[in-house]
Amino acid sequence: MRLSIFENRSWGQQLGLQTIKMSLGHIPGPVHVLTYRKRWFGDLYGACLQEGLRGATAWSKGEVELFAAFVSKLNQCVY
Repeated sequence: MRLSIFENRSWGQQLGLQTIKMSLGHIPGPVHVLTYRKRWFGDLYGACLQEGLRGATAWSKGEVELFAAFVSKLNQCVY
């Protein structure tokens, strides 16, 4: 049995997700994960994710984003 990550959203989250879907044509998976049970999971996971990606590094945020976009292009991922 799979959990549905598309249910139990507040109206604000639903509006935000619809806005993203209208602008991109789809909702990226990480956005679904970070908004799923936000107070129970999303906020803590997001903080850990930011620390892991942007924590102890000498790179600026711009350099990290540029490198991520480059790797995504090489992997032919939608970024």
